[in-house]
Amino acid sequence: MAIEQMQRFNLITFYNDQDAVMEQLQDFQQIELFSAGKFNKEASSFFSQMEEHPETDKVENQIGNVSWARSFLDQYVEKPGMIQALRQPLRHYTLRELSEHAHTFDWQKVYSDLRKQDKRLRTIEQERQELSAQEDELNKWQYFEEKPAILKTFKETRGLLGTVPTPELKHLKEEMGQLQNSYLETIHQTSTTSYLLVLFLKEKREEAQDILRAAGFQEYDYPHENKPAEDLKQVKEKSQKLAEEEKSIKAYLKAQKDNYESLGLVAEYLDSLLVRVRSNQYLLQSDYTMDLSGWVPTKQTEQLDKRIRQAVGENYFLEFTEVKEEEYSDTPVLLKNHKLVKPFEGLVEMYSLPQYWELDPTPFMMPFYALAFGLMVADFGYGLLLFVAAALAKRFLHFKPGMKQNINMFQIGAVPTMMWGLVYGNIFGKQFSFQLLSTDSDITEILVMSVAFGFIQIMFGLGLKFYLLWRRENEKIKALFQAGSWMFFLISVAMIAAGMVLVPETALQTVGIVCLSISLVMIVIGGSFDGNTLVGKIGSGLYSIMDLTNYLSDLISYTRLMALGVAGGSIGAAFNLILSYLPTPARFTIGIVLFIGLHGLNIFLSYLSAYVHGIRLQYLEFFNKFYTGGGRAFKPFKSNESYVQVISEEKQQQGEE
Repeated sequence: MAIEQMQRFNLITFYNDQDAVMEQLQDFQQIELFSAGKFNKEASSFFSQMEEHPETDKVENQIGNVSWARSFLDQYVEKPGMIQALRQPLRHYTLRELSEHAHTFDWQKVYSDLRKQDKRLRTIEQERQELSAQEDELNKWQYFEEKPAILKTFKETRGLLGTVPTPELKHLKEEMGQLQNSYLETIHQTSTTSYLLVLFLKEKREEAQDILRAAGFQEYDYPHENKPAEDLKQVKEKSQKLAEEEKSIKAYLKAQKDNYESLGLVAEYLDSLLVRVRSNQYLLQSDYTMDLSGWVPTKQTEQLDKRIRQAVGENYFLEFTEVKEEEYSDTPVLLKNHKLVKPFEGLVEMYSLPQYWELDPTPFMMPFYALAFGLMVADFGYGLLLFVAAALAKRFLHFKPGMKQNINMFQIGAVPTMMWGLVYGNIFGKQFSFQLLSTDSDITEILVMSVAFGFIQIMFGLGLKFYLLWRRENEKIKALFQAGSWMFFLISVAMIAAGMVLVPETALQTVGIVCLSISLVMIVIGGSFDGNTLVGKIGSGLYSIMDLTNYLSDLISYTRLMALGVAGGSIGAAFNLILSYLPTPARFTIGIVLFIGLHGLNIFLSYLSAYVHGIRLQYLEFFNKFYTGGGRAFKPFKSNESYVQVISEEKQQQGEE
């Protein structure tokens, strides 16, 4: 079983040692907390729920400030490209190092400065918008060569600046031309609007206003004191100064790379601190003591005891309790597998973690998935390319643990890809001179092999179901009639098929038919166990026969192993055939580019299909034979590692050694 065995622990120590204990446990990274009274109802009579930590709001506000500062700098600090970032080693810090950095780096001063710069940038943006609007307006009046205020100083004449719709301008000129001692000048004109200077005698005011009103004239009140051209120049100078100031501020912010990274460390520290202060929801307290409970892997119990002793000396009581069967549904699941199997844990987690009492399906799924993956690509060149690419990526790039495990999974899958490539004799769509199976002439054999592969995996899944039921005290009969019956059925079908095709002159087919009949009776009996009443048992038993179609469709699903493997090889061969028609000079110029591009596309599609359909075969055809799932993941009491990798001091010391 590749599920880590868990134990419950209960810790009682002095209330004043809370911070020291919680820091040690968080650095330990191997426990999960739960409410101390969850399994021990008697604790509520001695302890009460601990109140919310007084620092919670303060820490949350600090996290908000640091997060804002990093988000603000995100817009300006130059960040490395994807490849450059991957070439940089992952940063590992202990909680102590993060704490020291957060208390020595004056992040609050940086935050205040960034707020100031942000406020100034917003003000500049607003001022530039206002100046831009003024500039647009002044551009329309810049050719009026006097101060507009002079129009208000005339004694006998009225002067106006204003606009009319351009289509009305011609008619307005005609009307104003008939008005004695009047003047109209076009200052600026667009397709829709004309900007005018109008002069007329004050004694002709009513006539002039009637004419202007009829033309849709809108008077313009010039808001400045100087000539429009002079005001326009001043506005442009102000805009230029603001642009230079904005550029200077952004250059200053762009140079904040060190502060940006330091803020990330502070954010990680505050995040870990918030995890600790929020842990009060799991703690109980009395006048002088605190009570804390959680889950810990069994093999870590001694280390947990050592950690607590380092924090509080001998002033504590620590008790470990084995997990009871009725507690299985609440027990968290932590998978532990060999390094060759571990990369495939992610596929199981995508489906559902096993429950604590179940088998971890990862080690049983891994060889079938890898072989199926290889069968669906089945090209030695493609497999070699994936294997080398994964090896080089791990050698020269630095990935987070989850991504590294995915790369390991594909590298492992590349091995059976090369193996099946040798069996099919394929390398980049070309065929070797030797082939164990040909994708051109041995389609039937490949099809039978694919179905046989599915037969073996389904039988293996039923065998696991048989084992899981058999090991339970009261489930041995179910093991025989709900798992053994289907295994017997599939073996009977295989006997009939072999008797019909391989050894037709023997009694194997007859024996198979007899065994098939017995297996069907066993299937009906096994199905009846699910009914509660006599009628229900009969109905359930007969209905279980319907699962025959499910098993048939499961076996047919494995034909995709043949279909995808043959399709990928055929597409690669078709690409090579197309390239062979190119003239010799073109083959070594554009032909190389086409070869890389076309086969690159085929590689991508082949591996994508193998990944997706391989998962489908495990989830639908394999897991449903024995696997329930629905387990809850182990959530260690540790930092969320949003910015850097946080390791325990013990692990750091081991690395240094």
